[in-house]
Amino acid sequence: MPASISPPLRTVCEYSPEDSRALRRHDITTKAFLDLPRELLVEMLKLLDYREITRCRRVCSTLNALIDANTTLLYRIELGIEGLIDGPASGPCTSERLSQLLERRNRWLTLDWSHVLPLTPQEVIPQSPLPYELQGGTFLNIRNLAGQITINQTLLPTGLNPNPEYSHHVLDMKVLDITTDPTQDLIALLDVFGRVHVWSLSTYTAHPKAAHPLLRPEGVANLLITSVYIAHDLIALVEWSECVHVTIWNWQTGREILVGIESSLPYLTTGLAFLSPRIFVLADASRGELVVFSLEAVDCLSPTFPQTFRMLKPCARLQLPRIDRGWHISHFQLDSTPLLSHLPRTRPFSAAPDAHIVVFTMQYVTHNHRRMSSRYMGFVNSTHLRSYTTPCAEGESWPKIVPWAQWGPKNARVMTRYIVGAAFARYVHGQKVVYSRAHQIPDRQLISVYDFNVHPKRIAAATRTPTAGGVEIVQTEEQLLDDPAGRARTLVEVVDWPTVIKRDSQEALQYHPFVEDVESGLPYIEISRLVEARDEAGVKKTASYMMDDERLIELRLHGEGETSTDSVQVYTL
Repeated sequence: MPASISPPLRTVCEYSPEDSRALRRHDITTKAFLDLPRELLVEMLKLLDYREITRCRRVCSTLNALIDANTTLLYRIELGIEGLIDGPASGPCTSERLSQLLERRNRWLTLDWSHVLPLTPQEVIPQSPLPYELQGGTFLNIRNLAGQITINQTLLPTGLNPNPEYSHHVLDMKVLDITTDPTQDLIALLDVFGRVHVWSLSTYTAHPKAAHPLLRPEGVANLLITSVYIAHDLIALVEWSECVHVTIWNWQTGREILVGIESSLPYLTTGLAFLSPRIFVLADASRGELVVFSLEAVDCLSPTFPQTFRMLKPCARLQLPRIDRGWHISHFQLDSTPLLSHLPRTRPFSAAPDAHIVVFTMQYVTHNHRRMSSRYMGFVNSTHLRSYTTPCAEGESWPKIVPWAQWGPKNARVMTRYIVGAAFARYVHGQKVVYSRAHQIPDRQLISVYDFNVHPKRIAAATRTPTAGGVEIVQTEEQLLDDPAGRARTLVEVVDWPTVIKRDSQEALQYHPFVEDVESGLPYIEISRLVEARDEAGVKKTASYMMDDERLIELRLHGEGETSTDSVQVYTL
């Protein structure tokens, strides 16, 4: 028979006796399954993944009606669509959780916040270069007032409790960096001598699970730039002094797991992000690569001796777009959602830790420093980076060297960064990123949230109606900026076309250093809304934003030449 001619379809009577018996058995099996008690069918469906439950809806009208009538199954589906996991059983009932989830989705997709609350500015002042942290609904910052070092803790307002709670603790040391995991009652503080203190967040004393509450008691001198990260039982520290150091400890046992310094660190490490408790990615500014490592085969509890980066081979090296000779990276930073060890007790649901966006920000300069590039922001899903930790196929080299053309155009998004004001950390949470964008409307601030969860149901929810809640949905930026004093408006745009940065081109006084056009197409939903730029004495009308799962935190900068903040506002969604 020619390949282009399909065989005719057979009727039931044309099947062999064996085929006919199989069809009858299938019909009987399906009928017997659907004849089971509805309660039993529901319990069986609860064992399935949300994608499988969704597929079952398309099998027949009986299963579709059964799922539609069951709140637990609907909730399971919506959790999966949002990239969330269910919270503690002691919280609200399932129907209430489903209602909260759908309301939260609609508010985020339209930036329709439920209320806006200013925080006491004296309590929340991220004084540069003093450290601060936003984690699990808790904001912490260090203050140095008249020589007294204080750590301020603010429990941020929620939809159910709009009143913030403030507390303070006086420290007897100067602190360079802090990070926390409230679900473990854990705070890690890096002091000016390079020692890491592992404390309880509730008591500010040694954590009861830490065998050695002071990591690296000998310290390190002349620290310049530092970043501390927590991932379950691991603490990572990237620091620059006379050279670059990267150290990972198990904070519970106090043992060093991985150490890199000078000759044992063959990467110019400028950033780190955990993709899971045992997988992380480094920013290597010397080669312009994202380097993925796995600790799955490493003893991360009590090793006899720590691994070095010469011993631990990377899983993959993902190359950034190629640049012209005469240019090099001058800035290469990673930002992502910190990994919490447990689900927050006060949340009905939380962002799934295995699906979040990693932001890589880079800038280039010529060797003679006469030309500087634009600053670029790039986005990639952590799931894509983790996919490179799978074993190599037969004959494939290790580590995997992945040119930009093989991974970037379909799995990343790189764009020129049109951002105003300073960039505070914690501007990315889960699959969302928040920025303050430039515009031409006086006395207004433009907030933009990039949402990389583009499930079709979320797109339908975002573009469903021209009016949603307390805001009007518009289709163009011109409509958004028209009549800024009128009703609140939100621009919702599904960006599913590629961004193209032309090679050897120039924007204003900044250049693009790339050898070829840089095209990238990771889809996202952009949600933008104008807010009033509060006119306060000595306060700029530009702002920076941080975010977590249920709020945006606006930080307004002080007067020209100063970096402190005296105006903080929380938008609760």
